[in-house]
Amino acid sequence: MIGHFNELLRATADDGASATTCLSANHSAEEIDQLLEAWFRERQERIETGLLLDEAQHLLKRIIREGQVTPVSRRKTTNLLLAIKAANQAS
Repeated sequence: MIGHFNELLRATADDGASATTCLSANHSAEEIDQLLEAWFRERQERIETGLLLDEAQHLLKRIIREGQVTPVSRRKTTNLLLAIKAANQAS
């Protein structure tokens, strides 16, 4: 079972949201669960942050392209700022 986790960890993308590690047979199942839960939370936070940044980039490009802040852009900006605030509070 531990060999399976080692293979998963080695196959993880090297995008800064992961850390190379090796699981020892000396660790309890609870310790392994804690490690995997921490890895999952970190990975999820990085993905969520990336999505928010992508959305912010598209919104800013749209505002610049249109040369004004439309009601739609204003609403999207408000929603994006609320999502960013919620993401910061969750971490």
